[in-house]
Order: sequence, then structure tokens, then C-alpha cells
Amino acid sequence: MTTYHFRGRLALTLTMLMLASSANADNHGAPDMPHLVPFDAIRDQHNPALVNPKSPDDLMIAAGLRESTLVPVYPKAVQCYEIDHIFGEVWKGPTNTRHSGADIPAPWDYPIHAMADGTVIAKFDGQGGGGRTSRGIQIVLQHTPEQTGLPVWIYTLYSHFRELPKLDVGAKVKQGDYLGPNGKTGVPGRRREPHLHLTVNISPEPEYAIRGSVVVPKNGVFIDPVALFRGKLPLDTASMQALPEEQKQVPIAYRTTGGDIVPKNAKIIWPMDCY
Repeated sequence: MTTYHFRGRLALTLTMLMLASSANADNHGAPDMPHLVPFDAIRDQHNPALVNPKSPDDLMIAAGLRESTLVPVYPKAVQCYEIDHIFGEVWKGPTNTRHSGADIPAPWDYPIHAMADGTVIAKFDGQGGGGRTSRGIQIVLQHTPEQTGLPVWIYTLYSHFRELPKLDVGAKVKQGDYLGPNGKTGVPGRRREPHLHLTVNISPEPEYAIRGSVVVPKNGVFIDPVALFRGKLPLDTASMQALPEEQKQVPIAYRTTGGDIVPKNAKIIWPMDCY
């Protein structure tokens, strides 16, 4: 056996053990995850940015992590919890890292829902059991092109839950399914209110690896979660910046607390019900 194959098998074995133990204590053995591959099998230019939030700024920008200049348009007929910290903004401080997602503040325990049909491919407790502590408790879904109507593989990461979601790794979810209660696990500082941190990656291929506490899609990049609601390509950040100003206003699709999807044919919805 070559060194490469040994390392690859070892990495995959360790990943599966991590999923079985830290993802959900009720799992019995490793789940069947057909697209999970060793990290060495998907090395590409964007991996450092996806894995390490303190990567050099030029790498983060190349991986799509900068402000898209998109503006979500919320419905007037109902109230939705809105983004207060946008995708790609620079967090001021010693590291000046870029915000890898969108923050949506909401009350403690407000239900967080799956944005689209998909599969649970990872979850982390944020307490040293495989989780990045700054993200707290998190869950990651993978969505096929057929499930979203977009010709890419989409990964939605939801973090800061108050408690670990009960869904097993490998579970299939439907749009609007309950994931867990809103919280602020992993959030530094007492003044920051409970909120959902939502990160979205896209890839032309289904394979992904897990590196530490991070799901790394093969040839994946970051996108602004708001871009999903355009419902068509392109989605990448550079293309979003280049759109005419009138096309940067993006109405969101959503679900009401009564369970109605608006518009009815939407395949991707806001992760919290509007009321």
C-alpha cells in the first residue's frame, strides 16, 4: 500500500469515528455517506480559505469571501428576522478576519429550519468534540441540484444552536424541517444576542471532506446566502458585485408560522419562519 493510500484511508477512518462519536451520541456506527472522501483527495486552491478563517485576505477573496453587495428584500405582508451582520464584512480586531456567513438575530429557542431538502452530513458540539468553538453547536446540510433547482451542490451550515440538534448524521430532511433552537453557543462577548450564523458553500461536484470541524467541498467556494434567492446562476461573489444595481435587490422566499411557503414553488426558503 502506498503512503498516499494509507494516509487517505487513515484520514477517512478518523473522520468516520469523529462523526460517529461527536456528531450524535445516538449514532450506531458510521453513517453511509457516499460523497465523503479523504481530505487529500480534494486538495485545491481554495482549501486553505475554507478550512482556516485566518488565511491571508487574498486567499479568502479568491474563495469568494468578500461583500457581495446584494440586498435582501424582506416581505411586507409578514415580519421576518433580518440579517444584521452581512456576508464578507471585515471583523475589526487583531486578525481582521472576514465574516464567512450572514448573522440573523432572533429570540432564544426560535426554531431554525432547513432551507431546502437535503442530507445532514455533519454536526459538531463546539466543545472540543470536533467543533470549531467560535461557531458553537452547528449542523451542515448538503443539497443536490435536483433539490434546489440550481445546477450546483449546495452546503448550508447553521451554527450557534442552544443545544445539539437531534437529527442523525445521514438523515434526510425536507424543506422547513426543524433543525434546532436558536442560541449563542460559541459566541464571544456577553452583549451579542442569540443569532443564527448561516454559511453557504457551493461546488460543481458532490464530493467533500471533513477537516477538523469544517466540511470542505471539492472545488468549493463561499457565496452570500442571499444569492441563493436569485434562483439562478451565477451565484459567485464576483458576479454578484458586477450585477446592475436593480438586480442586487433580492426578494427572499419564506415560510410562515402557519406553514405556508411563499412563493409556493420556492425550493429554498429563509431559515426562520416569518410571522
